[in-house]
Amino acid sequence: MNLEQKIKALDKSNMFLHLKNFPNQITQSIEIAKKCRGFQNKNKKFVLLGMGGSAIAGDLLQTYFRNSPYNDIEIFVNRNYSLLRKVDSNTNVIASSYSGNTEETLEAYWYAKQFTQNIIGITSGGRLKEILSDDGFPVVEIPSGLQPREALGYSFFTLFLLILKPLLFDYDFQKTIEKLENLMAFLNEKAEQYSKPQNNDAFDMALKLKDRIPIIYSTEETFFSVALRIKAQIQENAKQLCFIGAVPEMNHNEINSYVFPESMINNIKVLFLKDKNDHPKNKKRIEATKLILSKKIEVVEWESDKEDFLFRLFDAIYFFDWVSFYLAMENGVDPTPIPTIKELKDFMQR
Repeated sequence: MNLEQKIKALDKSNMFLHLKNFPNQITQSIEIAKKCRGFQNKNKKFVLLGMGGSAIAGDLLQTYFRNSPYNDIEIFVNRNYSLLRKVDSNTNVIASSYSGNTEETLEAYWYAKQFTQNIIGITSGGRLKEILSDDGFPVVEIPSGLQPREALGYSFFTLFLLILKPLLFDYDFQKTIEKLENLMAFLNEKAEQYSKPQNNDAFDMALKLKDRIPIIYSTEETFFSVALRIKAQIQENAKQLCFIGAVPEMNHNEINSYVFPESMINNIKVLFLKDKNDHPKNKKRIEATKLILSKKIEVVEWESDKEDFLFRLFDAIYFFDWVSFYLAMENGVDPTPIPTIKELKDFMQR
């Protein structure tokens, strides 16, 4: 089968269309944020309660703010039933669950509300919406009907604007919206490129990762959260093993492990995510690590050429979302269902 035939045969829930329409989530997020009552204070310490596709927005927001003029904004992502970061009356808490029924998020919210009244929820409905409404906290309701991992645009850009809204003058806030509109136009161009079967860099990358175990390395200061997103997308969409590591930490341990088991080494493909904002010494470490590992295994790299960090962030995210989709096609699986996760959830409900 050619690629178009594979998509028709395998993509039963039409993830292809959801991917192509992803840039439209930016426009809708702008409208949602304009209408919503977000945080009513100028506190810059946030804890986001979430799991999986509902949590990754928090990691990406922290990465963006770290590499922006707003680098005094702190976001901690709490992936657990209990609170792993101290919450007090000055902490802003975001309860994020796309379905509204994520049990870890619901329990962590119960703990959080004991310590702070600065809480908002972001969800498409479910139990979280009910509880927050009953407790008198604002709920940011985003469109339903998607997998949580497909709704990243809603969870990221809506929170992005709600966090910045009380901190910016009206003029600066409007300039931020214009920036997002330009980002949407850029991603729409990419959507046309990545949705075509010919001259498609995303499909070509998927072919490089096919029948391999990708191990993705990046620096913690820039693209480690992107690597986390890519890992999850490959694992859920392509049903394929994928691992990540951070530079420079991996230079102190993991780089030494590419020896055994010998039968596995040839099955690995290392991918380096690079960025202009990487620390100069980490840039040198990446080049040295590439040189050393390429003597033993196949190594590829990816880097965005955009000037603005937010554009580079979503250039990478959108590209590798398509890569994970095409990898699913090459693996002969429907990218949408996640049967093993469902099996686990069913077990936990017994």
